[in-house]
Amino acid sequence: MNNVNFHQTFPVTLEYISRILEITDMCAEMSKEEISELTGIPTGKSSGKVEPHISYAIYMGLVTDVSKESGKYKLIRTELGNAIVREDIGIREEVSQLLCHSRLSSPSTGALLWSTIIKKIMPNYPNGIKLMLLEDMLKKQSSFSGKKTINISPFYTTYQKSLDSLNLFEKSKETLQLVPHKNKSELIYVYAYTLLYEWEQTYPQHNEITADQLFSLGIGATFGFADSVIYQVLEQLSEIGVIRINGQLSPFTVIKNTTSDIMIEKVYSLLC
Repeated sequence: MNNVNFHQTFPVTLEYISRILEITDMCAEMSKEEISELTGIPTGKSSGKVEPHISYAIYMGLVTDVSKESGKYKLIRTELGNAIVREDIGIREEVSQLLCHSRLSSPSTGALLWSTIIKKIMPNYPNGIKLMLLEDMLKKQSSFSGKKTINISPFYTTYQKSLDSLNLFEKSKETLQLVPHKNKSELIYVYAYTLLYEWEQTYPQHNEITADQLFSLGIGATFGFADSVIYQVLEQLSEIGVIRINGQLSPFTVIKNTTSDIMIEKVYSLLC
């Protein structure tokens, strides 16, 4: 996660992610030049779009790199990657794009730039933040100490182009604002997956956590939910048996009844 400028100035292109998914699980390790030849993703000797998009795919939780030889890649699809290949290889559905967004912004396994902006900074500025202030806030984060340059442009462009249909952010010349979103019933298993995944990463030994611990996972920030909507989602997750809310304690606690892996099997089940 610490490679802040892993993107090498390139925003994510979903078509390139799709092409990478198509060539995963091949037996041989491949150089970036070999991957470029197979996928048509441009690359060069010192830069190019292959390596940034491999990183994007890893941060999105779609592939892992199990290579042993330096300078080469052996990419294996994850269960989430397999689900997207089966259901939506073009990554066009809102379900797929939200899953990629949620994993990309994960504080545990996502991209540091994404998680810092979405989980740490934006929740404190519900009415928007000046772009200059956002840059200053990033430089003050301890995890960015020693970074001479932080290239934020690919973050902006990702949500203006590839993930623009999600309408998660509004950007003007001077400000960035997280757009409040409504709870959509057909996405309930996406919310469930994201909650359980972050829970498992942050509190792996706990099947029951407090309300404060639950809110610290930042699920509301991931989807641009107001506090009232978060409570609504929790009630719905309780109704379908994903979690159980223990309201006898104050503050309440939440018990998980399933796992994020099981939710992967259901994320597309409510699409028309």
